[in-house]
Amino acid sequence: MSETRYDRLVRHAKFAVKQIHKAYCSGKEIVYVIILTGLGDYFVGISPEEGHNNQAVIDGIHQYYAETLDARVIEGYQAGIYKLIEASGHMKMFRNLLRILFYELYKEHSGEASFTMDMEEIFRQLNSMILERYHNFEKENPFFDTWFSRQQTFAMEHYGLILQGKPES
Repeated sequence: MSETRYDRLVRHAKFAVKQIHKAYCSGKEIVYVIILTGLGDYFVGISPEEGHNNQAVIDGIHQYYAETLDARVIEGYQAGIYKLIEASGHMKMFRNLLRILFYELYKEHSGEASFTMDMEEIFRQLNSMILERYHNFEKENPFFDTWFSRQQTFAMEHYGLILQGKPES
């Protein structure tokens, strides 16, 4: 069976995860953010026009963990997610964060994940951030309410998770 373009992306991502993980183990606690967002040399994609491929990165993280069984891979990945929640002040980063979380949930629910995370705790922190920044997202994008409503429905229907709604004014 020949290797697909996606398989090559995942292989590239797994190599990058290995490098990131070494940095994490040496004390750089938020370094997983770099690969989750595709900064610099840690961009994983066919071309910049197509964007950073979060799914290949997440698949690479799961493959690397499956090979090493190093619990620090999960810790680093989760630390990266928490840092993204903390830093999501703009729609682009928030959209990216939801793509990451929804793909992780897909892997876990489909049985393709090599580990699981405490998604309820992650969603608690995510919801706290949404409550705090909802009005900023609305101001930034006039279609935010419509888009976010679809995300809420998706989270509930597919994973039984609640995304914080519009806060009371």
